[in-house]
Amino acid sequence: MKNIIYQGNGFAVLEIDGQLKVSWAEGLSGKIAYYDISEENFEKLKKSEKDANDVLFFCKNGEWPLSEDEELENTKNFIRKHPVLLLTVPENQGYFDKEELEVLLKQAKEKQMEMN
Repeated sequence: MKNIIYQGNGFAVLEIDGQLKVSWAEGLSGKIAYYDISEENFEKLKKSEKDANDVLFFCKNGEWPLSEDEELENTKNFIRKHPVLLLTVPENQGYFDKEELEVLLKQAKEKQMEMN
């Protein structure tokens, strides 16, 4: 038996056969998907839209989304591996302090010369 116990923005939490499930439509077909959710995560999901999105991500993927700091560090690491992006997308230069930017720009110019 399905019993809706909480309705969120684009999702619902149900009790199905005594277990908490979170449900939402997925994909182009809008097929309804069900994921297990703990009581603790159910409580967190009700706090804010950001918390709800984080919990839904966790329920689907089994891991928490990256924090803003982790996202920023991943972006910086990607640019460090591909410093030419500092020249092709100048806005990327704002991620780095002056000292590191000088080193990376030198690497970017060297790589760009190798490609020409």
